[in-house]
Amino acid sequence: MFFKKMTKREQVNAHKAAGSAFVFYLLALGVHAMYAFFQGDRLPVTFVILMTGLLVFFTADWLYNKKYS
Repeated sequence: MFFKKMTKREQVNAHKAAGSAFVFYLLALGVHAMYAFFQGDRLPVTFVILMTGLLVFFTADWLYNKKYS
């Protein structure tokens, strides 16, 4: 296979890194959306991307928790 199997520690670290990246994108898109909103009079595309991403994340999180509980 092209990728080696991840150890448990590598899986935990990858999960933490994904969480950090999610928070970064949340803050970056949020700040940019607010800046664009106050500079113009229409809804910025970054705000739509931000809200769609949050909706997908929290829906998937809810479904996974429901499936495995």
